[in-house]
Amino acid sequence: MTKDLAKTYTPQEHEDKIYKSWEESGFFNPDNLSDTKGVYCNILPPPNSNGELHIGHVSGYVVMDLLGRYQRMRGKKVLLLPGKDHAGIQTQVVYEKKIKKEKGISRHDLGREKFYKEIYDFCIDRADYMRNQERKIGLSADWSREKFTLNPDIIKVVLETFVNMYNEVDDQGKRMVYRGERIINWCPRCGSALADVEVEHEEQSAKLYYFKYSKDFPITIATTRPETKLGDTAVAINPKDERYKKYIGKVYEVNFCGVDLKIKIIADRHIDKDFGTGALGVTPAHSAVDWQMAQDNDLEIVKVINEQGVINKGFADFSGKNVLEARVLIVKKLKKEKLIEKEDEFNNNLSVCERCRTAIEPLVSRQWFVNVDHKNFSLKQEARKAIESEEIKIYPVKFKKVMLSWIDNVHDWCISRQIWWGPRIPAWYKDGEVKVSIDSPGNGWTQDEDTFDTWFSSGQWAYTTLGFPAGDDSKEYYPSNAMVMGRDILPFWAFRMIILSLYRTKQEPFKNLYFTGLVRDEKGQKMSKSKGNGIEPLDMIKRYGTDAVRLSLMIGSSPGNDMNLGEEKIAGFRNFANKLWNINRYIKEHYIKHAFPDDDHLREITDDTLADKWIITKFKKLINEVTKDIENYQFSQAGEKLRVFTWNEWADWYLEVSKFETNTNKGLYFRTIFKDLIKLWHPFMPFITEAIWQSWDRKDVKLLIIEKWPTLDRYKKIKDDNSFELIIEIIKAIRNARAENKVEPSRKVKAIVYANDKVSLIKENESLIKGMRTGIEELEVKESGKKPEKAIFVSVGEIEIYLIGAVDKEKEKNRLKNSIERLKQLIKMTESKLNDKNFVERAPEPIVNKERIRLKEFKEEIKSLEKQLDSF
Repeated sequence: MTKDLAKTYTPQEHEDKIYKSWEESGFFNPDNLSDTKGVYCNILPPPNSNGELHIGHVSGYVVMDLLGRYQRMRGKKVLLLPGKDHAGIQTQVVYEKKIKKEKGISRHDLGREKFYKEIYDFCIDRADYMRNQERKIGLSADWSREKFTLNPDIIKVVLETFVNMYNEVDDQGKRMVYRGERIINWCPRCGSALADVEVEHEEQSAKLYYFKYSKDFPITIATTRPETKLGDTAVAINPKDERYKKYIGKVYEVNFCGVDLKIKIIADRHIDKDFGTGALGVTPAHSAVDWQMAQDNDLEIVKVINEQGVINKGFADFSGKNVLEARVLIVKKLKKEKLIEKEDEFNNNLSVCERCRTAIEPLVSRQWFVNVDHKNFSLKQEARKAIESEEIKIYPVKFKKVMLSWIDNVHDWCISRQIWWGPRIPAWYKDGEVKVSIDSPGNGWTQDEDTFDTWFSSGQWAYTTLGFPAGDDSKEYYPSNAMVMGRDILPFWAFRMIILSLYRTKQEPFKNLYFTGLVRDEKGQKMSKSKGNGIEPLDMIKRYGTDAVRLSLMIGSSPGNDMNLGEEKIAGFRNFANKLWNINRYIKEHYIKHAFPDDDHLREITDDTLADKWIITKFKKLINEVTKDIENYQFSQAGEKLRVFTWNEWADWYLEVSKFETNTNKGLYFRTIFKDLIKLWHPFMPFITEAIWQSWDRKDVKLLIIEKWPTLDRYKKIKDDNSFELIIEIIKAIRNARAENKVEPSRKVKAIVYANDKVSLIKENESLIKGMRTGIEELEVKESGKKPEKAIFVSVGEIEIYLIGAVDKEKEKNRLKNSIERLKQLIKMTESKLNDKNFVERAPEPIVNKERIRLKEFKEEIKSLEKQLDSF
């Protein structure tokens, strides 16, 4: 006998048990998969090991898991390799706040070694927690291969890459990795250089000051940061600006608030003539844009602000003051000297550290950099070639242009950070000499205090995780098939993985690069704790089940585009999951007497119905299209097609039609198609499909996770036939006609159908047309005939349908009279409005025209209703 199923699917009763059975099967490990047809590898992006998963992580994971499950069912040897990122400065700031709050101490109280060990233990603890979260969302990853960016084997390869790049020297003696001074993002609170991705922007209201350096200086400039003007070495103007052309090339010596400056007037086509005064004070040491202008114009670089956010020595009364104090003093002095011409309120974006929210100071600093356009091996050019040639295919394709634009404009990459958490740079110093090596050169050598930018280690994730260069996994799975990541880190992590992989392995890191968008709330706003509009994935899973959460993140989203998500959407997919469960209950009750057959191969049979042929035709198309959509990374499209087929064509039509058909092979159709339908759904909804699969009492039942993906082989003997579509359209037309004419559901009517050449087809399906909630008691089908009087008429193509006895004469007469009176009142009101000269003359023309159109429509409608009333 079959197992009894609960009337409602309860995810909490199934999910943990199912995931445990998957893990115990060993099928997450590709080494345990036999009879495979090639390999498939997806190196999963490592979330930061300092917190917990948010809905954005989950949106990426469901895509990665869908691809893995799909490829596993396609017979591939699938490796989904998970891991965690130590996350450098982000984790250090998180842990420093933690010990400050809990113990009232700083990292300096612990010392570097103890501080490092404590953070390491903290990250491992958080990684364990996050792993349980990843299991909850159904991630079918090989946990035996899980990696951490600070694993010794991974660090070893990362350090080797740095050493190799340092030793990469061109014929002019320039190294690919070098130590030098360039403009960088600096956080005074963290005391470290920052990557662009570690910088966020907050809108603020600021003052824009218009002033001259001195009374005899010919040009007025504007700035929001007067304190940086202590280091100005030029004023830049647009070469087409007629106001300033005559000054280009001149040098002025001025005394600015007690500090002597030498200002050169330079031309730069990027200067906006309409912003401020159209003249820009150039501060090379404290602006990335200005620094580049200094390189192009051979300008002196004067560092005003130090790493503590304080004005350096040598700047008169301002030295030793922080930037805000110096700003107040400079503005006060300029006003005293009557050099300020005006002040404007100005909204701009303040650059802040993403972790501590401290204002960023762009400043020139001595750091380690990667030359991205090195003569021996231009990282940016090699990356461009890989993307242009589509060795790496990008989804959506619009991001290909974004990536190429980023590559064209990228500058040398600062890879050193002044923090304690992370791999230390393998550079050693002694008596002014520098050596780069993994191990110490010997006694007396001191290692660089700096650590690597997180992106330098995570940028090598694509091959370090696979044991490059000698590991078996590296040889079998590299390059991987796909990389999935959020669009917000496109130019940071994606670019760095590509350049580092191309340099180190001489191959692209992955063949396909897929970008997800950001997840926003149902109103399109960014989710945040402060707004209270965030969605906690585990809360939603507990309430609605994992499959509902997965579907809500896949259906209705498109590659690279942000999506809106609310609890209502998740609840809707919970209802859909329950619909699938109840379909299974119906099939088990009516079409599976003992066990689900193992050899459901459809054949040419003699008693198949029009509905049988139709559902097979639809299902064959579904298999083809869902397979194609997944291969083309159109996951939402595939899921929506599955949803429409399951709910509309399968449940609402085929299942309902089956109640009126008694052919002996109906059960074969139901069982065969539903088995394959469950397989198609599995990558999207792994838990409920596995629960349904296991509910069938088969002696040799296998896990659905390794079942073969559906093909058309078992359906090829059934010829395509969509004739049943006409019967569906007729039934829909009758239902709609009754609803539009407010015919009571209980009223039985007669239908006369003039079917032209479809008489036989419609007569063969008379029982369906009468039985499928149409209220048709008597059906008369002819080729053609005279139009019946007082009948509701509706057509389906060339087929005419007349409903007789559908109208209660007295009720209909009263309804028509009431409608006519209502329209008369509307006509009176509209005419009154249009006769009002004030309205016609003062209202916008489109509104007046709209009223005229309404009046015309009301009059036409009343004529139609009066004609109908006359017919009674």
